[in-house]
Amino acid sequence: MSTGARTALIDPEAAGAALRALRAVQEWRLPPEAWEEVGELLAELATAVDAGDTGTVDELTRELEISGGRRVTRIGAGPDGTAPQDDGKVPAPEPVRERVVALIHSVDPEPRPGGAEPARPGTNRG
Repeated sequence: MSTGARTALIDPEAAGAALRALRAVQEWRLPPEAWEEVGELLAELATAVDAGDTGTVDELTRELEISGGRRVTRIGAGPDGTAPQDDGKVPAPEPVRERVVALIHSVDPEPRPGGAEPARPGTNRG
């Protein structure tokens, strides 16, 4: 029975790793087709979190990190100090951002006050 408010029943260490990966996803810039794969991984991760399946959460967290992390994109400036603009990579589409935020709320048993929902790009910048 689902109450709408999910509580992660996964190991705290696995939850911490998943949270770090999910927060990193919010900064990624990937080719549009790569976001489809990330979206599928997020759906699987949500299922594993709902089931309290720590082993699967660990595995999917590693897959998520590999799918878009360090090897695909660098956060910030390029070697000349400017951000690459014509690399064909884009920020996460809205459905992916929404799923990431929902997962962060599901995995984090005690969200930080005022910090539970990360700011969207272009908002709260100052």
